[in-house]
Amino acid sequence: MEVKSICSLCGKIDFLHTCRLCGRLVCGNCYIFGKEICISCAKKYDFKNKNKRF
Repeated sequence: MEVKSICSLCGKIDFLHTCRLCGRLVCGNCYIFGKEICISCAKKYDFKNKNKRF
């Protein structure tokens, strides 16, 4: 679902996307479309580690 509001991470007003891990509403700059997660979760869960499951 897309909603135009304030990004939870950077504060930009834009269309927002919901992170499938934490539920934050974030803008396109703070969202990884291929994984459907925010950049904060990508860093937190070290998305480069392919052994971790989400």
